[in-house]
Amino acid sequence: MNLSSLASVKFGDRESLGEFLFENELEHRLFQNVFMDQGIRVPIFPIQDVDTTNLDDWLMAHQVEHQAFASLLGLENPFNLLDTDWNVENDFYDWLNQHYDIHTQIIAALGL
Repeated sequence: MNLSSLASVKFGDRESLGEFLFENELEHRLFQNVFMDQGIRVPIFPIQDVDTTNLDDWLMAHQVEHQAFASLLGLENPFNLLDTDWNVENDFYDWLNQHYDIHTQIIAALGL
């Protein structure tokens, strides 16, 4: 896993956002496959692509997946991924930091 792609995306930079979306999708699929290998169904949404003019649907799908992972792993429910404005640079970076932390917790809990 390339966690650096989750942390190195730059505000307003479409190329680094694309790398983030690709790596994030790979990690979510890995998490889902680990659960499915154990016979556990989890929500799956197409989260690699995002319409940057309407982030709400993408943020909601992302939130649902993270809530499911946290619940199944007994982790603290993740912060509300919907509670951000990606058009505000500080909000964007706060979201990225929180999201990165959530992924590292899931990876640790799954023993990956």
